[in-house]
This record gives sequence, C-alpha cells and structure tokens, in this order.
Amino acid sequence: MSAPGESRQLIRAVKAYLDPRLVAVLFMGFSSGLPLALTGATLQIWQKESGVSLTTIGFFVLVGVAYNLKFVWAPFMDRVAPPGPLARLGRRRGWAILTQAALMLSILGLGASDPESAPALTAALAVLVAFCSASQDIVIDAYRIELLDERQQGAGAAMTQYGYRVGMLVSGAGALYLAESVSWFWVYAVMAAFVLVGVATVLLTHEPLRGAGPEAPAAAGPHPARVVALLGLAACAVAVFALVAFVFLKGSGWPTWAVNALATVAAAATPVLVLRLLPRKAGGSYGELRAWLGDSVIRPFADLGRREGWLLILAFIVLFKFGDAVAGIMANPFYVEMGFTKSEIAEVSKIFGLVATLVGVFLGGLFVARIGIARALLACGVLQMLSNLMFAAQAEIGHDIYFLALTIALENLSGGMGSAAFVAYLSSLCNVAFTGTQYALFSSLAAIGRTVLSSPGGLLAEEVGWFAYFILSTAAAIPGLVMLVWLTRRYPSVGLFVRP
Repeated sequence: MSAPGESRQLIRAVKAYLDPRLVAVLFMGFSSGLPLALTGATLQIWQKESGVSLTTIGFFVLVGVAYNLKFVWAPFMDRVAPPGPLARLGRRRGWAILTQAALMLSILGLGASDPESAPALTAALAVLVAFCSASQDIVIDAYRIELLDERQQGAGAAMTQYGYRVGMLVSGAGALYLAESVSWFWVYAVMAAFVLVGVATVLLTHEPLRGAGPEAPAAAGPHPARVVALLGLAACAVAVFALVAFVFLKGSGWPTWAVNALATVAAAATPVLVLRLLPRKAGGSYGELRAWLGDSVIRPFADLGRREGWLLILAFIVLFKFGDAVAGIMANPFYVEMGFTKSEIAEVSKIFGLVATLVGVFLGGLFVARIGIARALLACGVLQMLSNLMFAAQAEIGHDIYFLALTIALENLSGGMGSAAFVAYLSSLCNVAFTGTQYALFSSLAAIGRTVLSSPGGLLAEEVGWFAYFILSTAAAIPGLVMLVWLTRRYPSVGLFVRP
C-alpha cells in the first residue's frame, strides 16, 4: 500500500474513535473507574495516616465484596425497568442515573466518616460505595454493548479501559494531591462531584435501541418496587455480613480466611434464600416473581454447569491474578511506611504507573493476537509473578524514588499485560445468550483475589515483615499458573476454551 494510502487509513482509524458514541463510552468508563480507589488505595493511605493498624487496613478489602456478588442482582438491573419517573429515561439510562446519584451520596458519607475512631461506620459506608459502584458497572457494561455497533465493540472496549484508568488516576493521584491542601472530607466531596461526568454523559446519550433481549421486555419482569426492595436487601446483606466479619475479626480467635469465606458465602446465599421462600405456585404476583427469577437468574448459571470442567475453570479465574492482588492490596501502606510522601506516591505510583499499565494493556493485546490466549496468559502470568520480587527488593532498599519508579514500571507493565489477556479469556467463555450475567459472574470471581482472599494481607505483613510478605505474594501466583498449564494440557484441541 502506498504511503498516502496508509495515511488515509490511519486518519480513518483515528476518526473512528471520535464517534460520539465512543466518546460517551470513554466518559462512562471514567465514571466506572472513579470509585474503585476511594474504597481501596486512597482509603488505605487515609487510614495509614490516621494510625489504623495494618491488620484492619488489610481486612478493609472485604468492603469490596459487592464486586464479587454483583452477578446476584445483575439480572434484575438487566431485565427490569427502574422505578418511578426514572423509567421514562429508559432501562439503561434510568438505572445509570439512580446508581450514580446513590454513588455520589455514599461517597460524601464515606468522606465524612472517621476511619480511626469509628472503623465500623467507615466500613459500612465503604461497602455502600462499593455496592453502588458495582451496580453502576452492571449498567455501564450493558449500555456499552448495546450502544455500539458490532464493528465498534473492540474500540469500545479500549475506550472503556482508557476512561476507567483515567478515573482511577483522578481518585488516586488526584485525591492524594488534593489531600496535601485540604481535609479528607473535601477530597471525597470533590470526588463525588466528579461522578457528575457520568451523569451528564448518560443524559446526553440516547437510550440504546437494543434491550436485554426480545424474550425479556421491561414489562415482563416483576413490579419495579419489588426489584428495588431486592436490591436493597442485597446491599444490606453485603453490609451486614461485612460488618459481622469485622466484629469477628476484632473480637474472636477465628482465622481471618474463615471469617471472610463465611461472610461472602452468607451474603451470596441471601438472595437464594429469598427465592426459596417465595411461593412455588404459578399464580399470584410472588409466584410469578419466582418463575421470572428462575428464568432470568438460574438459566445463565445452569448453562455454565453443563460445561465440561466448569468448576476447574471457575477456580482458575479466582487464582490467576491472586499473587498480583496480594502484592497490590498492601502496596500503598508499604509506600507510606517506606517514607514516600503523598506527592511522590501520586507521581510515581499513580501517574507513571498509569502510563506503564496502558502500555502493558497494548502489549498484552499484541500477545493475544500473535500467540493466542492460552500462551499469552502463561507468558503474562509469569511476568506478573516475577514483578512482585521488585517489591521485596524495594523493602530492602527503602526510600529510593528511582528504584520505586522501576518497581512500579515493571509491576504495572506486567499487570496490564496480564489483564488484557485475562479479559480476552473471560470474554471468550461467555455464551452469547447470557453475556451480561455470565460476564458479571466471571468478573465477580476474578475480584475474589483482591477482596476475600487478600484481606489477611495486613495481618501477614505485620507478622512476617515486608520482604517476606512480597516473597509470599510471589509464591501465591504459582497455583494459578500450575492450573493454567494443567488446563491447557487437559483441553489441547481448544486451548483454554470450554465450549458452551
């Protein structure tokens, strides 16, 4: 092809990303990524500065259990119209505005709390932020898929990732810069105001023409008031069990992993219990609700259960990024203890780290295209594991800003590569008939590593010290890699794919 032809092709490719729908997806991705650090990295630094123990900080990752359980209420938001006047906006836009309004209020409440004197209240509000954030993710994922044409889905996924990372940068580095000048309440108030970016985007974008499927019109579901009641029950269950686990952890001799597992299983079981208590008869509003739940909620998961090796696949999803999560959940308290200032953390870990992550995502995509998903997962997984050793070296070297930059570069680069390959794998597992609910399940399982399984990280760091902790985080990546190799050999004809 001639040089002018290549130039015209490049110009067309760039113009494609300027499509108003893709720009809207970019800003929706920003709104989706914004809340994550406010209950994670940024909250950890606030806690560390307030004198909260590493054990408590580590346990606080459990507030993100909503990300593990969002598949439970995803079918409701996917197939039922929002309540009241919001229904006039459409199913996607109405739910988006409702979750964003709740997200703003919960972020303000979290900023007004005191993590040192009232850790239980801070935990409850953080759980609420995470629940609203996870609910917004459900809507935005469906919104993006339905808003874009099939040929735009690849570009839409890229725009979502870029917007998501920028949102995390604002609530990470931006929040830390702001915290140098104002109190933490005003930091969180400003972050709550940034949610308006997502609100404006939704209001300026039309409702997608494609719904959750021709077999599931909005009017076919139960009354919106009952759906809202079920969503409220899910939020209360997540909050109650997280707080009960917090009390157990502080006042009993139970192993941390057992407490976290109990809290997660109990929270997940609550909607199932509600389903069991509903009348079995076909007639009546609640009987109809039970039948609707069986069709909308049970079928997508029954489809997974009919696949060969499905339990092993789900276990691999949980374990693949576990070592990366163990290192990541205690990274910010580690930086503070090494003597790095908030500005240094923001500049190196957040801004420089974002660039490294985006480069890693690009390279991970190339790996998938060139060598396939299975090999890309293995190569990127090994790099993820080895990058944790840089944190162990940092623990020995101490406060060295240049070595920190090298540590962050390698960790974020390999993490981005692993994420790109992993997302491609999760997407390949979805049955097209149940994409939204099944992807919510897979992403929920993937989040278990950074929430439930990683929550004892603070206690472990206090017991063994930073050097040994990051060595152990490296070892935590080995089970996932071993399972990856076994699965590749077990299904040699299709790699890691388990066909629907």
